[in-house]
Amino acid sequence: MQRLKNLLTALITILCFCPTALAEKIPVKIEPAQVISTTHDETEIGDYVKFSVISDVYKNDKVYIAKGTQVLGLVDYVQENGWSFDNAQIDFRIFKTRDVKNNLVIINSFVSINGFETLKYKGNRPAQFFNYIGVIFRGKEVDLNPDVDKMPFTIWLQ
Repeated sequence: MQRLKNLLTALITILCFCPTALAEKIPVKIEPAQVISTTHDETEIGDYVKFSVISDVYKNDKVYIAKGTQVLGLVDYVQENGWSFDNAQIDFRIFKTRDVKNNLVIINSFVSINGFETLKYKGNRPAQFFNYIGVIFRGKEVDLNPDVDKMPFTIWLQ
């Protein structure tokens, strides 16, 4: 009897937790579609920031989210820059978009933008040297301009 009880408990546990553990995660590549900046306290907790889908997202061999679709990311955390390697940071945890049938899709995925990491996506390569040296004295601000800086991110649709 005890053995049957243990078997049923194990079976119920597997049925409850396996679907979430085995759920397919689909990558959604996005890039900023608006200026994202901590330079003048422009981005704050609770703000929605626009992103754009870089390439079509497929689910069950069909386009699920089309390229160019707008994605709104909810700012979850903002850290201003400080002195000596203290770089600014903006975190997102919730993203909202629409699928090809215009249904709302909410994606719970973590994305963090660090001021230091954004330097490698800046266009003017010789000027980057001075930006990297400047980090020693003052941390870098997050300052992304979608027309100039093409910084891709991946969020995971489950």
